[in-house]
Amino acid sequence: MINKVKSVIGKYDMLSEGVTVVVGVSGGSDSMALLSILNSIKDDYGIKLIAAHVNHGLRGESADRDEKFVADFCNSNGIECHILKADVAAEAKENGMGFEECGRKVRYKFFNSFGENVIIATAHNLSDRTETFLFNFARGSSLRGLCSIPAVRDNIIRPLIECTKDEINAFCEEKSIEYVTDETNSDVSYARNRIRHNVVSQLKQINPSFEACASRCINSLNEDEAFLNALAHDLVRSSEKAGGYDTEILSEAALPLMKRALIMITEMNTGVTPEYRSLEKIIALLKNGGNTQINGGVIVRVRKEILDFPSESSGISSVELETEIVNIKEINNLQNISNRYLEYYLDCDKIHGKVFVRCREAGDKITLAKRNCTKSLKKLFNELSVPPEKRDSIAVIADDNGLLILEGIGIDKRAAVTEKTENVMIVRVKR
Repeated sequence: MINKVKSVIGKYDMLSEGVTVVVGVSGGSDSMALLSILNSIKDDYGIKLIAAHVNHGLRGESADRDEKFVADFCNSNGIECHILKADVAAEAKENGMGFEECGRKVRYKFFNSFGENVIIATAHNLSDRTETFLFNFARGSSLRGLCSIPAVRDNIIRPLIECTKDEINAFCEEKSIEYVTDETNSDVSYARNRIRHNVVSQLKQINPSFEACASRCINSLNEDEAFLNALAHDLVRSSEKAGGYDTEILSEAALPLMKRALIMITEMNTGVTPEYRSLEKIIALLKNGGNTQINGGVIVRVRKEILDFPSESSGISSVELETEIVNIKEINNLQNISNRYLEYYLDCDKIHGKVFVRCREAGDKITLAKRNCTKSLKKLFNELSVPPEKRDSIAVIADDNGLLILEGIGIDKRAAVTEKTENVMIVRVKR
């Protein structure tokens, strides 16, 4: 199984030399197998290993037993270990959250507390992935939900994602790796446990290789989803205009791409993922205009063929910048770089001081790279028919010498990438 884990690490490029890997360890067979494997191969990858255990305070003496078990194992094997005691029940009540949602929030906040660039390794496996696929299928999820648990998401990696629960338990037995058992795993009052004990067992009777077949299906769905998302990203980018998004461009797209683009636009501007009925409302707006309220209390509006979100969530307080510097040789398609979704490309050597985001200011001017003429933002907004109430919500990205990027409109010529550019700063604007 170690070779299978190494193969997955390589396949998804999970580890790089010098990183700190925080392993979420519950004490169960999955996490103990993961911790043991990573500990045995850590020198091969040149990584630092930290075990992190959260006592959620929900299972009394059993939880205390698990905590002690993990601490003793790490102490015996020379693994750095950190324990967090939390009162998830109290925190969930205070924040109006379910125990599971609150517990996850507490765990990942703890895991991320060990540094800015840590990699978090969790023990989700192929059996978990299959169960999630079935759970989402039963709820009528779209392709996005059927893609199930990803092998990598942000700074989270899942090296066991192609190993079944049976393989993991056999590995623990073979290597004499002890583990604890969560008594709630057999409680079929939980939907996921009913799927595990009742549904999957029946599907294995139909096809003993069900999990392997499900894995192939899920991988295929992920490939399709990635392809469609790339097309949707391009659609979002092409529909961007001052003050919002061009409804004509969105409406002319194929329905699957339009839906994805609308989800991306809504998430980016509000942080809310529109539910099925909300998405149908937004699609109707593209045709009829007006405004509507969707889940999360978000207001969506179409006016003068522009889709926007006239709420506090569209102000620049919700804007975050992410920057990355790369050599121009690493960018294969220079002529199309300005069409990347939510990304702007600047000549790194032409930037002065720090890059930051702010509101427009009196006297702001921009020389758009494509127009080659200097205009005040006020005049430019008038020409582009940007509604007055939207102008202060358009982010200005600047350096010490002034404006660099006007969100959704363009880049100032002084920092544009040219044939002489050697190093590129990629600026990603997130809301």
